[in-house]
Amino acid sequence: MLRKIKQVTYKEIGIVNYISSNRARRINISIKPFNGIIVKVPLNISFKRAEKFVLSKKNWLIKHFSKMKMKEQNSIKQNIINPITREKINNKIIKRTVELANKHNFKFGNLRIKNQKTIWGSCSSKNNINLNKKLVHLPDHLIDYVILHELTHTIEKNHSPKFWGKLDKFVENAKKTNKELKQFPIV
Repeated sequence: MLRKIKQVTYKEIGIVNYISSNRARRINISIKPFNGIIVKVPLNISFKRAEKFVLSKKNWLIKHFSKMKMKEQNSIKQNIINPITREKINNKIIKRTVELANKHNFKFGNLRIKNQKTIWGSCSSKNNINLNKKLVHLPDHLIDYVILHELTHTIEKNHSPKFWGKLDKFVENAKKTNKELKQFPIV
């Protein structure tokens, strides 16, 4: 399947990338740092119709695009002022994961540090833990929260009430801390 792509520049919005998609069920607009505005268009809908839809959302796009640009600039400043070094990754993420696992008797497989764009961490079915290197920019209590969240997945593989109950044993009011974490965008 050959995907069609169309790029249009609007005076007030900027560059919008339209991409035809056989997976899209409806027109989907996303605004991502360093990727800009992407519009996924179902195959049965024309780019012309998608453009009308995008223009009908102009005010929303202007508002959210400016927020996204601020996130990009903050991310660039953060990495210039406080660059991610191997030493920070080792001390703030790797050593801390081992400390917390030992303290709370968690067992995990491999630990990998990645440069992820959308998640802070994950736990595989084999209890391998992946953590985002950008955690070093978070306050220490949120780094601990992400690590403990993933370690808790080694014993409870979902986000059921049982999972949150177990996580609450290690992080006071885990759901509130999870909301606080959402205030820190991954860029």
